[in-house]
Amino acid sequence: MKKLTKHAIATLFATTFVAIAATSTRAVDHNNIDANRPLSFDDAESIGYREQAIELGGVITLPQGRSVGGEFEIEYLYGFAPNTHLNVGIHPSIGGRTDSEDTDFDIGDVSVGVFHNFNREYNNTPAFAVRADTYFPTGRDSRGVDFRLRGIASKTVGQYDRLHLNVDLNVNTVPDSDDRSVTPGVILGYSRPLGYPRRFDRTILAEVGVRAGEETGDGAIVSAGVGLRQQVGYQSVLDIGLQGDIASDDSEHSQVRLVAGYSTAF
Repeated sequence: MKKLTKHAIATLFATTFVAIAATSTRAVDHNNIDANRPLSFDDAESIGYREQAIELGGVITLPQGRSVGGEFEIEYLYGFAPNTHLNVGIHPSIGGRTDSEDTDFDIGDVSVGVFHNFNREYNNTPAFAVRADTYFPTGRDSRGVDFRLRGIASKTVGQYDRLHLNVDLNVNTVPDSDDRSVTPGVILGYSRPLGYPRRFDRTILAEVGVRAGEETGDGAIVSAGVGLRQQVGYQSVLDIGLQGDIASDDSEHSQVRLVAGYSTAF
């Protein structure tokens, strides 16, 4: 009887531990890396099925040779299918910016996108995902519907380090006479939990990327950034980042960006 009781207690303890661990895993499952939170790259993980998330961000921009600007980011995510989520966002801005001399408030284009994860990482096979976004011309002087297709691969290297490769294809359906209609780009991102395995509530990020200039004849734009994501609640994360763009032959497209944001899932 005593052996049976001890066995029952041990079984109950083990079951409780597994349940808590599983709950904790789900609780931080929203803490995947999404573009702009705080850097430019995505990892290959979608949010959970039927999970919802709100992501808010603010950016101070320092464009080369122009006044200080501000950008805001509001995005809603919904896991409408396994390994797949919808994202709807808007990006208002005010003040100096690299793509225009206008400094008035701009509500920005509304974006609607779908993210799909094809597989989880296993053995030496990276996790693969694709993200497709559509941008509707709701902002000032916006014309035509634009698109972005992003291929994503995430792979663990070493014990805790992860690399994230993003390959972009941006399509402008109504370009100005001197603008490119198709703009490619690539970003290599890096993430690592700080303090793991003693704690798992903080992640450091870094990235380097290159993309073609938006105007015909422009050289490449090289970007780099560092950031930090800090868990502040059961399903809430604060983030901060510093980014820089360096235009190879046009200083007007160079800028520094200070990013801060908040994400919560429910």
